[in-house]
Amino acid sequence: MKAYTIHVTGIVQGIGFRPFVSKLAHELGIVGTVRNDTSGVEIHIQGVDADCQLFVERLQSELPIHGRIDTLQMEPTELQTLDDFTIILSHGVKGHAFIGADMAPCEACLQDIQDPENRRFHYGFTNCTNCGPRYTIIESTPYDRDKTSMKVFPMCENCQKEYDDLNGRRYHAEPNACEHCGPMFTLKGADGTVLTTGLDAIEQAKEHIQNGSIVALKGVGGYHLVCDALQENAVQSLRQRKGRPRKPLAVMAGSLEIAKQYVHISEKEEELLLSPARPIVLLQKITERTIAPSVAPGMATLGILLPYAPYHYSLIPSEALWVMTSANRSGDPVLYDDVQAAEELQGIAEYILTHNREIISPVDDSVVQVVQNEPILIRRSRGYVPLSILVVPLEKSPTMLAMGADMKASFGMNRGSHAILSPYMGDMEHQRVQDLLWITTKRYEDLFQLQPTQVIVDAHPNYYTSQCGRIYAEKHQLPVIEVQHHHAHVAAVLAEHNIQDPVLGICFDGTGYGTDGTLWGGEFLYCHKEYMERMAHLSYAPLPGGEIAVREPWRQALWYVNQLYPAGAPTVLEQWKESLPKGWQLLEKMMPHMQMIQSSSGGRLFDTVASLLGLGYEHLYDAHLAIELEQLALSEKGSILDMKMDETVLDTMSLVRSVIEQLECGESVAKISANFHRTLIYYIGQMAKQCCEKRQISHIVLCGGVFQNRILLGGVMQELQGYKVHVPTQSPMNDGAIALGQLWLGSYINR
Repeated sequence: MKAYTIHVTGIVQGIGFRPFVSKLAHELGIVGTVRNDTSGVEIHIQGVDADCQLFVERLQSELPIHGRIDTLQMEPTELQTLDDFTIILSHGVKGHAFIGADMAPCEACLQDIQDPENRRFHYGFTNCTNCGPRYTIIESTPYDRDKTSMKVFPMCENCQKEYDDLNGRRYHAEPNACEHCGPMFTLKGADGTVLTTGLDAIEQAKEHIQNGSIVALKGVGGYHLVCDALQENAVQSLRQRKGRPRKPLAVMAGSLEIAKQYVHISEKEEELLLSPARPIVLLQKITERTIAPSVAPGMATLGILLPYAPYHYSLIPSEALWVMTSANRSGDPVLYDDVQAAEELQGIAEYILTHNREIISPVDDSVVQVVQNEPILIRRSRGYVPLSILVVPLEKSPTMLAMGADMKASFGMNRGSHAILSPYMGDMEHQRVQDLLWITTKRYEDLFQLQPTQVIVDAHPNYYTSQCGRIYAEKHQLPVIEVQHHHAHVAAVLAEHNIQDPVLGICFDGTGYGTDGTLWGGEFLYCHKEYMERMAHLSYAPLPGGEIAVREPWRQALWYVNQLYPAGAPTVLEQWKESLPKGWQLLEKMMPHMQMIQSSSGGRLFDTVASLLGLGYEHLYDAHLAIELEQLALSEKGSILDMKMDETVLDTMSLVRSVIEQLECGESVAKISANFHRTLIYYIGQMAKQCCEKRQISHIVLCGGVFQNRILLGGVMQELQGYKVHVPTQSPMNDGAIALGQLWLGSYINR
């Protein structure tokens, strides 16, 4: 007989790890104990040595589906007087263990809620050790019921029996509950009047939605606005009331089968739709089937998600398509507080379907698309956070706080080699997002018991996140490290793939503060560990009016027109000028005398071309014009136009001239868009090959928000066949990845 103490770290709390350990021990005839502790799980085993060794092997090879073992330490210890294997109370007051993300119902729980003979038939909060809420309900670790928002729901006798049943799926499932003892739904009118509760509340809400009403639904991580996506009047009403005129709305399909009638779904896309994370997946529309035009105007794609909470299966019919969009005001973070929701949803939702389980940590829905069979994250939130990302160079680094960027804000911290990114929060120009940044930073410190010893910020002097980082550092008397924006973009991909070799980082985005004081965004960077050198870039163009030119791309387009045709523009452009917003003539006269910041931004180039093609003059939502330019080109085959390049510069002036010449010839805007995309793809490839040959580079990284354009990303990946091309798949393509890159660079700067 032997006795061992085993300590395991990783994602081993909140995923049914202790029940799994207990069942395995009983199967092998081993006695002992298992408990959560402040950093993971502590196991004591006693038995025949061969059985103990087999236990450790199977512990690692048969791990629960959502678990991950990072370290396992096994030490001999003294035999104790034990006659069984038991789960005991957690050790420690507060812990810093990793915890799991919120997960969609498993197949067994789905069977429970769909079985009329089961006591959980249509119970909206059904879960087990393999599924259910995690991050959104946890107050602190170790992960026990009394440290979650389920602590106010004492288990009934039947639920307690399940919780104690060694052979059951709900053995020590902390959120375990049923309709007799657990959370409950309530349907309220717009004025807050309680109309009904329980399953009847869900049934009545369903009827209201089917009859064309707008219902606010409290979900896993916040409130949604819901209406029937096949009823144009309902969708238009939602847009008008929410003040969201054009941004595409996400749609929940009642089943995979109904989704397949409206969008094309590849094997990889289906895998994402059905994954426990249940993100919104951007999919190509089937043109023969139409939903309400206002759901995604001007778009050839549709954001689809499948039910990811038990109550969705009772609420949304399997044959339905319902708009499921976040209920927060434009620019604000996800709405999750019940009192605030009741106030802000007046005049928008006709009914509110809410529940009495508190949301501890708000999360928005995650968004993903598939390009060249690679999952490309656009928003990393529910289902993905707070899962850590293994970053090998961080192993010996102190704990750092990386503040990220102002757009698509997400910060990060590390514990050893693990980077823990925050959920997507929004854009820092909004006060509530700024408030959420401070709240969530403090929450991560407490939840994971992390105390940063350094702060890393973007080099942009005016970023709110950078200013916050300096305030935090001053308060705690910590050093601050500045990191260039696009270097961090590239570094995020290096971190994810653990690339130690030199790479060519091709980073195209909207704006990033360059080392020369201009705004970069169309960059070819030589990167090796903490070293970065700019090898090439898009040519500079000014931003007339500064920040306002980002919101109103016609301003930069007008600059291009005046540069190309100083003696008078062709008729098609004179007509275009006459359609511009009031005041353009004054701006045209002033531009030769204005001090204008220079930009090499790929995002601004897309905006300029979209504006010249008449797609709009200002953004109604983030990247609005660039997205619609991409949508135009999805069904067209492009040709290569003229674009000049030398050793260090891709000349955007020549490309814009080519676009205008196509307009003069009467070419369709869809064909011009396709030609623009094809030309940029070809010349990015040519410049990349030139740079790689110059420095003998075999690895290429593609990153930055502009590469969320699936035509551009897929085209450049094909253009660079023969090189080792890397894209982010665990962190977003956009600024949501900046914090990860900052942590990676910090690990080298600290050496």
